[in-house]
Amino acid sequence: MPKICISLAPSSFKDLLVLLGSVNKKTNDFVEVRFDYMNKRDIQEVIAKKILEKVRSRAIFTLRPISEGGNFMDNPSERVKILKILGLAYPMLLDVEFNLLKENKGLTTFIQQNKIPIMVSWHNLARTPTIPLLITKIHKMKKYSNILKVVTRANKLQDAINILSVYDTIKNVTLIAFAMGELGVLSRVLCTVYGNAPFTYASFNRSTAPGQINIESLRKLYYGLCKNCD
Repeated sequence: MPKICISLAPSSFKDLLVLLGSVNKKTNDFVEVRFDYMNKRDIQEVIAKKILEKVRSRAIFTLRPISEGGNFMDNPSERVKILKILGLAYPMLLDVEFNLLKENKGLTTFIQQNKIPIMVSWHNLARTPTIPLLITKIHKMKKYSNILKVVTRANKLQDAINILSVYDTIKNVTLIAFAMGELGVLSRVLCTVYGNAPFTYASFNRSTAPGQINIESLRKLYYGLCKNCD
């Protein structure tokens, strides 16, 4: 059965506690904590009190800016400070945008010196580039990590097929690649089946991206796809 990463978007410290309690009863899959929906004080409290200690080994910590489809509105320097705090909590993976790493050598050095496991992500909110351009982008991203996430916008069904086609070429890298929007749903489901993605994402308390499927619906789809599998 393909693995799923459940995206949690807590609005506060207390909200996160409730969500974690619900998720822990329902899944042993991966969990993404979207810290960009929380304020800085609540984030610091979560880390200081080690609230995520029980799920840390299967958790992705994300602080996504508005420019890449997230909810974090502060300036880049403030985001870097918080990312460092999150990184030193040593989740399974810290999601760090490719664009931020390119612009901030200090953050890259900090990550390397502290041996923080990262997933490098890149988002195109407007369209899906051509397959050659996507492959070129992925090769540039590999400079920072061997675990990559590439997400684009599907404006037509062919976009979803094109981003899945990247898996035919890219080897020796852990890649999660799919397209957002209603026309990208196909790629969200099949990136773990056609491609070799270690997991795909599902929503829990709220959708954190266009076209994101809720956890119950995605599980039902996977059960249907895999019920005749060996």
